[in-house]
Amino acid sequence: MISGLRQAVRESLLLKGFIGLMMISFGVWGVGDFIGTGGLDPSIAIKIGPTEITTTEFQRRFDQELERFKNEVGPEAARSAGLKRSIANTMIQDIAQTATISAAAQEMGIVVPLQRLQTSLLKESSFHNSSGMFDQSRFTEILYQNNLTEAQFLDMFASDIRRATIISPVIANARAPEYLVNNLFTYQNETRVADTLLISPSSLTDKDLPSDSELEELYQQNIRAYTAAEYREVTALIIETQDFRSTASIADSDVEKRYEETAFRYRSPATRHIVQLIFDTKEQASSARAELKPEDDLAALARKVNLSPPIDMGHLAADAPIAAMIGDAYNLPVGQISDPTETDLGWHLFQITSELLEETTPFTDVKDEIREAMLDEIGIDSVYEASVDVEDAIAGGTPLREVSELIGGRVIQIPAMDRNGQDPNGNNISAIFDRLNFIDTVFSTPSGEASQLLDTPDRSGYYVLQVDSIKPPTPKPLESVRRQVVKLWEKEQRFAKANTLTDDLLDEIGPSTTFVDLAARHDTVSYAPLGPITRFGVGAQVDHIVDDKRISPAMLEALFSGKYGDVISAPVSDGFLIARIKQINTPKPDGNLASAQVEIKKSVTNALRDDLADQVVKAFALRYPLEINNEVIDQTLALR
Repeated sequence: MISGLRQAVRESLLLKGFIGLMMISFGVWGVGDFIGTGGLDPSIAIKIGPTEITTTEFQRRFDQELERFKNEVGPEAARSAGLKRSIANTMIQDIAQTATISAAAQEMGIVVPLQRLQTSLLKESSFHNSSGMFDQSRFTEILYQNNLTEAQFLDMFASDIRRATIISPVIANARAPEYLVNNLFTYQNETRVADTLLISPSSLTDKDLPSDSELEELYQQNIRAYTAAEYREVTALIIETQDFRSTASIADSDVEKRYEETAFRYRSPATRHIVQLIFDTKEQASSARAELKPEDDLAALARKVNLSPPIDMGHLAADAPIAAMIGDAYNLPVGQISDPTETDLGWHLFQITSELLEETTPFTDVKDEIREAMLDEIGIDSVYEASVDVEDAIAGGTPLREVSELIGGRVIQIPAMDRNGQDPNGNNISAIFDRLNFIDTVFSTPSGEASQLLDTPDRSGYYVLQVDSIKPPTPKPLESVRRQVVKLWEKEQRFAKANTLTDDLLDEIGPSTTFVDLAARHDTVSYAPLGPITRFGVGAQVDHIVDDKRISPAMLEALFSGKYGDVISAPVSDGFLIARIKQINTPKPDGNLASAQVEIKKSVTNALRDDLADQVVKAFALRYPLEINNEVIDQTLALR
């Protein structure tokens, strides 16, 4: 779990990716492994062995997770029933794993002492500042952003330590077998060299012309390629906040009244700059404080008692989460050092180094900002009322243009559009402002009907679509596409000739035949060496450029399945390739490949350890059955 937190902290200080903390699982429980039951007490949502998760606690956790997803993917996407179910399933996985490990640790007598917890936490890089020191303010801010108390996080942290204590002895001696590492190394890095002949249909010419019957047959065989797309004529009505706010006016007195009502928004609270020293015990903190001289600050004290420099907690307001943790020390006079103070993290000495008084932004500086916000409110309220009127008018059969004249908004007319949002000339239609939803809605709405009201992409309003007419897919006459059909016929003829020439060349190749001589006798065939190349189609050296016209999955498979001297052929993107395997290079772990074998060994070892860890947790899971109150889960999802 903590590994998810580390990754999330690296990606964003505010933990936009913190949802990964709950999404990461050992892969032990699948949804199908859950024991669904309606027999549990309605107050219990989940039961894992001796651990019970109450309905209230499950709902609280789910609401937190759903809110995080809303911030990540937007409110609309978070309404998806599938996403809610996925969040719930992932939560259940996480709860089951944590409870199973905790139950196993309790049975085995594994306890995490507070001192070990403190030491591990102070070493956790996720909470370090730029100097590599534990940063209390960073730690508290991260917990605050994720609705976690110190106690909740420390329980989670202790669970992670207990898991490591149980799992580590099992996986510590896991090692990748040498034969497996060597075989993987050879498979990934073996290279081959070949002489090749490229037979490209584009190099072949055909002086014949197709007959009318041949063109007709080819045209019918590929009729879908010559069929015009379905086109729909569409009318759209758009109502946006901007359309309604622009016509509104607000008196200065109303703006000033709003300022007075929301004055707290324009006040910068008083803050105090705080630094601290952390100790394991009260005795250590008291002993250090006894060394203080009247002129000493915490920095001087740290030097005097050989401690790391004080941790800077920054400027904090009285209502900041850290202020509550500090307690009375927050209100000390500037410069004074507190008595030893205890928190969940240990014992502290705090010092207030400076303070900033409360400031209020004058009305004149923010009146324009307030007026704009009030206009936005008017626009939002008005556009919502207009949306209700639009729905009523559409339900009554009023055409969109008439609805616009009655209610407002703007109308867009699209004479013809296909499923790609293009006009009959193949140009993108610029009037389509919400391409994915707009196009999907147009082609799912019956002719003569209007769609439901949709949100605009920036959620500043709504729009509704009406399909005026539908022109179904229609095959284009042969004469209008004759040139394209002739080109297709010529391409197929050249391809057939290239295939025949390939077979003829294969018949000519003997043990003493050189590919260079063959290419010299056929103007339409080109020779080139290929390789050294891996089975993945890349050169053995970084600066080695591989001719992609001479490789394909089929060619690589044939090349690495053959033996030295074999002649093979396979289709490639530009025609056909004939190759004679000239060299097979078995790799050695030196030079550019010196680290490759080491990386493979690490990767295989880590995979084995992960698998062993999964097996351990699975074994413990058998001892602590998982029961789920499906009625509670379903009700929670339905009400969110």
